[in-house]
Amino acid sequence: MKRLLSLILFSISLGVFAQEIQKDTLLKPALSLENKEEKSHKPDLDKAISKIWELDREDQRGTFRFLEYLPMYVMPFRFTHKPIEQPQGLNTERPIPERRDYQSVETKFQVSLKAKIMQDAFGKGDVWVAFTQQAYWQMYNGELSRPFRELNYEPELIFTYPTNLSVGNFKLKMLGLSVNHQSNGKEAAHSRSWNRFILMGVAQWGDVLLTARFWKRFSEKRIEDDNPEIENYIGRCEIRGAVPFRKNLFSFVVRNNLNFNTNRGHVELSWIYPLNRELRVILQASHGYGDSLIDYNYKQTILGVGFTFLNI
Repeated sequence: MKRLLSLILFSISLGVFAQEIQKDTLLKPALSLENKEEKSHKPDLDKAISKIWELDREDQRGTFRFLEYLPMYVMPFRFTHKPIEQPQGLNTERPIPERRDYQSVETKFQVSLKAKIMQDAFGKGDVWVAFTQQAYWQMYNGELSRPFRELNYEPELIFTYPTNLSVGNFKLKMLGLSVNHQSNGKEAAHSRSWNRFILMGVAQWGDVLLTARFWKRFSEKRIEDDNPEIENYIGRCEIRGAVPFRKNLFSFVVRNNLNFNTNRGHVELSWIYPLNRELRVILQASHGYGDSLIDYNYKQTILGVGFTFLNI
């Protein structure tokens, strides 16, 4: 009961925090239920993209303001068909981890923020810092004292530059380059971490908002590598899409290793529906490798339901 109460309090505090961070949040002008454009079911995605990354002069809000980056959400119930009780990486020099009796149902939440630290750098470019944290909480596992099974931390330094290239209904609105670190802060057999250069593009294709990312991993010595061949499982690229339809928002994330001989990756589908102006219910399904860093080389099918406080 205490754990459930703490989750409720966390959800409320995250929602309040989200509202204080950014009341003029990313797609709210374009996807708000009270927006006139939504009444005609034709949100202005072009304007929405500009507000997300402050591309147009009138959308710039200066530096050192915290804004949402990736979706912020709480999923009290998240079911996996195959809980990974003894996650082993591919580094044979590392000890074999102890087996733990993890349950199939757990709680997940994600917090993700970005802040601009330089405006009009190298012409029209901007420099951002971002941080994302994902928590996987065995909240219903009383036998193990309800541990946090996994915590993933992801700081990032991002350079963005607005573009205005169009081919038919396709509009490339922005290009970006980032340096990304992701780790779980653990040691020995449970340690997972990697660093990447990421090339990013943001575009509009008709009524679809698209973000594509391609990355190159920093090389490491095999004996020092926490997660060998991680790019062969999690992937070498990612495409995110968001499709607004009336009050609904449908989104997808696809990752792939671009290896057609041994093809692996991850697919995630989400449906989001507003309960009120600030709170939305989210239903999510995913399948593939790398749901979390500790499980990067394991394939899972996962269903989750929860709440998101910021627009996607």
